[in-house]
Amino acid sequence: MGNHGTIKRWPVGLIGMLAGWNRAAASMNEDAIYVVNELTGALSEYDCKNDSLKKVIELLELKLAEQIAAGRGRVCVVYMNGETVVVVDVTARPAQFWVVEPP
Repeated sequence: MGNHGTIKRWPVGLIGMLAGWNRAAASMNEDAIYVVNELTGALSEYDCKNDSLKKVIELLELKLAEQIAAGRGRVCVVYMNGETVVVVDVTARPAQFWVVEPP
């Protein structure tokens, strides 16, 4: 890292993620990267040590994913033009989810 927090060289573990994923992704506390595969409806966590994706949950609603955000142990997936949000508790085993409509 440089003087202003910029990365001078990417860590080797991230090369696979950077080279292969071209869909939406969200990071949580700089510890985890979560991605949604809109074809399968799978929410997965990226494992940089093994350069692989670990499925967290698979839901029909996630096939319609438009945007995702992550924080405080939850991943929120927006779909239906922002009219509906799937909230996934990624700290629960198995992962728990609920569907909410924004106000």
